[in-house]
Amino acid sequence: MELIILVPGIICWIALGKWSIRRVFISVYLPTILLLPQYYIVRFLHLPPLTFADAAILPLGAALWIKEMKRWKLAWMDLWVLLFTLSTGVSEALSAALANGSWKNLFSVSTSEEIGRFPDGGLVLFQSICTMVLPYMVGRLLIERPWLAGNRLRKKVVQQFVTLLAIVAGISVIDFLTGKSIWQRVGRHLFFDQIVPWPVQTRWGFGRIQGPYSHAILAGMIFMIGLIYCLWLLMFEPEWGTRRVFHGYSLRLRSLILWAIVAGLLMTQSRGPWVGAGLSLVLALLMRIFTIRKAVMAFLVVLVLFGTSAYYYGKRYTDVDINHAQTEAQRNAIYRRELVRTYMPIIKQRPAFGWGITTLPALNGQASIDNEYLLLAATQGLTGLGLFLLILAGSGVRLFRLGSRNTGLEDKALVFAHMTVLMGLSAALATVFLGEQALMLLFLVVGWIHGMDPVGYEAQVAETKSFSFRKVLV
Repeated sequence: MELIILVPGIICWIALGKWSIRRVFISVYLPTILLLPQYYIVRFLHLPPLTFADAAILPLGAALWIKEMKRWKLAWMDLWVLLFTLSTGVSEALSAALANGSWKNLFSVSTSEEIGRFPDGGLVLFQSICTMVLPYMVGRLLIERPWLAGNRLRKKVVQQFVTLLAIVAGISVIDFLTGKSIWQRVGRHLFFDQIVPWPVQTRWGFGRIQGPYSHAILAGMIFMIGLIYCLWLLMFEPEWGTRRVFHGYSLRLRSLILWAIVAGLLMTQSRGPWVGAGLSLVLALLMRIFTIRKAVMAFLVVLVLFGTSAYYYGKRYTDVDINHAQTEAQRNAIYRRELVRTYMPIIKQRPAFGWGITTLPALNGQASIDNEYLLLAATQGLTGLGLFLLILAGSGVRLFRLGSRNTGLEDKALVFAHMTVLMGLSAALATVFLGEQALMLLFLVVGWIHGMDPVGYEAQVAETKSFSFRKVLV
């Protein structure tokens, strides 16, 4: 039954023969990553494992490369994304050789063990291309390029995104009440020989919903992204979702989708994404009140005050032995504090490229590193961590420059939405690893950010008037 994983890829190939690339992206790829779990795989002999998302992105990426790469304009972010992707394979294939110095004799007979690590590095590199490079390319080329169909795709992308999230939230009510994942229950019948290491956790007597996104915190991050973009869509697409859900009642589809996403975020019961969402909304509020420069400065003050308070509160809250923790929340906080103490010594042993993903030793019984920054430092070394931070910082600088332009209100608000998404994710990643669909969406958003090139406000007005004049002549 594992062959069912290839279905999105087959549908994608067929659809590319009939539809535009952008329509395939919206109608095939987005539903695949948002509705289907990515922890099930199909593996053919001598080939890398494939997930649902891999099967869908490969034909889409091939079509993108053939038809649209001629429009690609090189940017510094392309280099950072490429190097970060390469570092995942290098850290896996060569971490041992780079650490003990045997890379100098890498191709001699005595280093056959190190060469044997190359296939693992290749598998990790292939997976990174599918989850980072190709989504980044899709985001850069398809969403903000008006020449492909005469208009931008941004609103249709967000409409599809939030609608699918609302569906996930509606289905997940069952998981919230029963404490069991309906996605895993269905998958157990289709992939009966594959073990899923993602049990549903309970908190406050209810299940922490994870949808098809593997973990409740990852699901919380994705719902947080959906909430921010949904608020932007409601502001700038007044005609969308105005149909009433039930005849005779005032509830409209747009309101139902918004509250479903809010409910989904709450049902994850994940404090990290809640904090990220709160900080993101504070940033959005400041940007509505002040200019972008003043808003950023004010937010930095808020961030320093919040960070200082959180540090001293967290230090006092976690300054006990984990066996004496009184609540699950306190136990988790102590666990995350001890992670730094546990893994910092081995990070210092291999600071350049880390230990790799599969060769990282589990110390002190802490196999789960619930901190993406610490995990990157351990698996990809300071090289991988530095490149990842460079991607986040570079995207932030780009947004800051775009927000400083004299652009239309819709473009400026979208820039602010991107900023709040990056802020929320950056905060939440201190409490969870970045994986599954959250990783794909982050690089899709990064590509979207660097694909934006809004025209000036005056040019926007002139273009609108010119279009209206041509329409009247016709």
